[in-house]
Amino acid sequence: MAGPGGGGGTTRNPIKIVANIFISFIGAGVLGLPYAFKRAGLMEGIIVMCFVSYFSIKAMLLIIDCKYKVLNVVFHYEELTSDFKDEVSDVKICGGKSRTKTTKTVNGSHYVELKNSDVDSDDNHNKKAATQAKLSDSHDINYSDIGFAAFGLTGRTVIDTALLTSQIGFCCAYLIFISENLSTYVHTVQKNQWLVFLLPPLFFLTLIKDLGRLAVFSLCAQISNLFAFTVVYWFDFQHIHLATVHPKEFSIEGFPYYFCIAIYCFEGAGMILTLEQSVAADIRDTFRDFFVTTIMGVTSLYITFGAAGYLSYGPETKDIITLNLPSNEGLDFPVVIKGCLCFSLFFTYPIMLFPVTNILEKKLSITTSSLYSTFLRLCLVSLTGVIVIQVPNFGQLMALVGASCCTLLAFIMPGLCHLVLFRHELEPCAKLLDFTLVGVGIVGAIIGTVDAVFNSS
Repeated sequence: MAGPGGGGGTTRNPIKIVANIFISFIGAGVLGLPYAFKRAGLMEGIIVMCFVSYFSIKAMLLIIDCKYKVLNVVFHYEELTSDFKDEVSDVKICGGKSRTKTTKTVNGSHYVELKNSDVDSDDNHNKKAATQAKLSDSHDINYSDIGFAAFGLTGRTVIDTALLTSQIGFCCAYLIFISENLSTYVHTVQKNQWLVFLLPPLFFLTLIKDLGRLAVFSLCAQISNLFAFTVVYWFDFQHIHLATVHPKEFSIEGFPYYFCIAIYCFEGAGMILTLEQSVAADIRDTFRDFFVTTIMGVTSLYITFGAAGYLSYGPETKDIITLNLPSNEGLDFPVVIKGCLCFSLFFTYPIMLFPVTNILEKKLSITTSSLYSTFLRLCLVSLTGVIVIQVPNFGQLMALVGASCCTLLAFIMPGLCHLVLFRHELEPCAKLLDFTLVGVGIVGAIIGTVDAVFNSS
């Protein structure tokens, strides 16, 4: 999910830092993991998940490196152009010591000031470090800015297009999940007919222009998510001893599908800079450690959730694991779980669509309060409904978005941008990592897209 950046971070509490990272990577994609394990096999699922996790972490850390490379260029540019009246040069004096000659202009008069470089070097270094930290807070560098720095308008367009497509894909996946679960309780209303009831209120929610007003709904949605995932875990482990079918371990046929689902779950390139920026500037250098540790925990959760769901239901595992939960009459745990998840995704939908409308309004030069902005939101919400009608399978849509967009954002562009921005200072191992990311991304995109289009189930 791509979120709007902005401003310097204030988060200092390690628990809050970890919680922000954790919540950002736990979404509806988790519910499709048991079915992905069914397609790929148990051992293959574990190995591929660890593989994708490792390279996703590497790629997202490269994006942070690229951000500071761009900021460094901005720093030097602003340092050179901050005061065109000042001219600084180094001159040699007796004894070989270096002094700085500064020509300054005050009230139209010129004077020369000499300073010892060896005395002021520490002060200058500290001042530069403080200035860079200030620049990091005052300059909002996002993913598309990095693409622009590396490849110009082409890079920005590619990243923006992939981000927009993936965000719309996430919204469509939410609609599929909600409509499928609702149709299990009201059998007289088909999945596509539920869209008639869902889209109008979702459209009115997208008219909320201040994302902060949705903060309460976002918090409730995250609480509902965690509660539902916990209970699904409980159902899986309660049911696991009843499974009699020996699980398969490897499946070459299921590899493309599972690979794309894994990338879908780890795709965080659009929000990694926002997460890093949310940390207070003086402890921001510790963000990498928090990030790596948290993603390792998320990887463990993905593996256990997917494996437990598959082991519990075997070949009967459905593309959304909640559909395997018993549908009894009256109010019971499965009904509550599905209700919580539907509530969560319903109010997450406008949050996911927010960066899409934000980017398009800037591209089209549309003011937020205009009638054109309202019409744009109507078109986007309608578009998600049309896509759901055309691609009604939750797993297929996840795989298609993962193959076409997430591979580009998660592997290909981080590797290419890092290669270009650091081309004069890369060591062979760093180059090898970049080329590996690009290669894995391209191969995964091709085989994943072909599999999603021609071998959907």
